[in-house]
Amino acid sequence: MFNRHLLTTIATLLGLALLLWVAVFFEELRLSNSMQSQLLGKSGELDRQLSALSVLPRVLADHPDVKNALMDPNTDKLTLANEALHGAQLKSDSAFAFLMDTQGNTVASSNYQEAVSFVGINYGFRPYFTGAMSNDEATFFAVGATTGIPGYFAANAVKDNGAIIGVVVVKSELAGLLDSWHQPPYHWLAVDELGVVILSTSDEFLYTPTVTLDEQTKKLIESDRRYIPASNAKFVDEAPARLSYTANTNNEMYLVKRQTIGAEQWDLQLLMERKRLWLNALLYVVAIAALFTVAALGYRNFRAQKRLADFEKKHADELELEVELRTAELRSVQEELISESNFAMLGRMSGAINHEINQPLASLRLNLASLRSLLDKPDADIDELRQIVVDSDRTTKRIGRVVTTLRSLAGQRRTDHMVLDANKIVHDVIETIKRERPVASHSLSVKLNKQSPSLQGNDVLLQQALLNLLYNAFDAVLDEQKPCVSIQILSSSQHIAFEIEDNGPGVKPELQDNLFKPFVSDKQRNGLGLGLTLAELIAQDHDGQLDYAPRVPKGSIFTLKMPVTKSAISHAQ
Repeated sequence: MFNRHLLTTIATLLGLALLLWVAVFFEELRLSNSMQSQLLGKSGELDRQLSALSVLPRVLADHPDVKNALMDPNTDKLTLANEALHGAQLKSDSAFAFLMDTQGNTVASSNYQEAVSFVGINYGFRPYFTGAMSNDEATFFAVGATTGIPGYFAANAVKDNGAIIGVVVVKSELAGLLDSWHQPPYHWLAVDELGVVILSTSDEFLYTPTVTLDEQTKKLIESDRRYIPASNAKFVDEAPARLSYTANTNNEMYLVKRQTIGAEQWDLQLLMERKRLWLNALLYVVAIAALFTVAALGYRNFRAQKRLADFEKKHADELELEVELRTAELRSVQEELISESNFAMLGRMSGAINHEINQPLASLRLNLASLRSLLDKPDADIDELRQIVVDSDRTTKRIGRVVTTLRSLAGQRRTDHMVLDANKIVHDVIETIKRERPVASHSLSVKLNKQSPSLQGNDVLLQQALLNLLYNAFDAVLDEQKPCVSIQILSSSQHIAFEIEDNGPGVKPELQDNLFKPFVSDKQRNGLGLGLTLAELIAQDHDGQLDYAPRVPKGSIFTLKMPVTKSAISHAQ
């Protein structure tokens, strides 16, 4: 057992580890595709913005005030050039615009009125100046030599009759260009042609080399006065086969994707911490494990339900066998009833009687099944068990009385009669009701006869008739707020009557004509539909009658009336 549990634990851990590795692999591919898609869109946007910044120097190179200031640099023409550069700078929302002669000296500038003006400063060492002098136009990113603010310089040569007479430069500050792209957990970087980060959504990466800088590159950066690179390279290029490369900075591993910008020899790079990748993969694993757990619990519940169903089916089969045996007995009674001429009508309906008796038998079977299920539980409710036993006992007695009554009435001869005490019959009926319907008995009021009249009859049949009438009355008052059922004995010199009243809804008019026919029952009552029929047959067996009358203002009155025989009078005397 221990080894099996250990092997199961090891197999589970290995499965989770494999699942985590697969999740990391697919999450890495998913993020790579997503990052590459974002790079394509943003690189195109940055490329268009940089290309737009090169338009203004071209326009200024053809401006007459700019050319005149270079060809004849007197005070008036230089003032016009300063104003033209200042106006262009304001309209384009660029940082600065300035004009240099062929020696790199600044002759006019948009900030000519400020304390720190570019006028008179030589920027001939800048690559944008040398590039424009040799190739007509040039761009360059660097930290401002005068202001110390990084920016993007776009320069264009100013010509007169094909000869270069100077260079006009427009500077745009790109520090906030990527700020609008900030989207945690991603970091955006723009890396120049030397491999140094020049733009970033996070300041910690600015001017960080992404490659190892050699001495020649370091001297170039120093001579151009571009920026001051970080003293220690924070990125380590690992170059896995399936990725662009990963980077390590501040002991954090990054997943990196990059895209070249057409306007410059720059790389736009998108970084994300690898721990985020692992976290996403772990969440996938947890979700999948949760699904498997739910599925396993569902399967386990299904197996438990199946075992319970098999168990219940087994007991149901046993109960079905018992029902079949009881049904066989009832079928025998049915055959006896059919053979008797005076009960031919009930014999023709024996199949329906059998069905009606099967209903309490089915109720008994359900009670037994519930009883067995509760007995299997360790914390069975004793009160519930006791109630099931009481209900089952009540049902069996109910079946027994019906069968006894049918057998008694099925004979060709009259049942055995003897002199009976009417009060004693009612007393016995009340005791039976208290045992079988203890709650309903509280709504019953009894009025016995002081003279204690006697009658000739069968006590079992008379009790059954009165029980049927009283149970019908109890069923009729179930929905009443103040239920009331009463029984009283009325006697005269010729008759003895048992009168049962209730304050229920009464019998529907359409049922009154067929009230004592077999299987006719008010839908508001529960029963076999034989109670009143049997009560009437019992009355006829005693040469009496059963009558119904509506009660005012509502309810029903049933009267079981029988004649007083000579033997009963003699016994009373």
